[in-house]
Amino acid sequence: MFFDYRIIKKENLITNEWSGGTTTQLSIFPENANYTDRDFIWRLSSATVQQENSEFTQLPDYNRILMVLDGKLELNHNDTEIIYLNALDQNEFDGVSQTKSSGKAVDFNLMMRKDKCSGKLKAVSMGKCENVKINEIIGFYSSSEFTLAVYIYKSDIKITIDEDINASLNQGDLLLVNFKEQIANLEINMENQCDEEAKVIIAQISY
Repeated sequence: MFFDYRIIKKENLITNEWSGGTTTQLSIFPENANYTDRDFIWRLSSATVQQENSEFTQLPDYNRILMVLDGKLELNHNDTEIIYLNALDQNEFDGVSQTKSSGKAVDFNLMMRKDKCSGKLKAVSMGKCENVKINEIIGFYSSSEFTLAVYIYKSDIKITIDEDINASLNQGDLLLVNFKEQIANLEINMENQCDEEAKVIIAQISY
């Protein structure tokens, strides 16, 4: 299996303000891309929605997946579609949409450039000191390159992937694995290292 991986530590992440709260960029591809310039292929971020009513920035060249990590959100797309999201619910939508939100929450975002990449998100909840094994079906059989990202929202987690990757991540850290060949499935083992509930978000991005 041909891959490389790295751990992005919480303390190395940069948080900025947006009109409705704060946003933290977790990862962007290519690495020298800039969100403001809209020259990226994909971007992972987590944001706080601190105002009861806010309006999302339109991103005409991108599709988006938004998952609520804590709290509740009501999304209004183009005044025609209303989506209600509780914790760990998600919604995929066109970035060109005029999207308004109601409610306060912490969310997780995947932005994907149209016709350049595709992706999906999965949330995993773990009990105190629980071990979880996931046989993840990649499903991107037409792609020879993809990224697996594992974000630790709550707790500290020990992760093993196909016995090739062993990593210990703290709350707020991101594990980023870049595969350079086609893979049909992966076995992901996660061990909650803390005496509290854990929340982990897994993102798959094919490009």
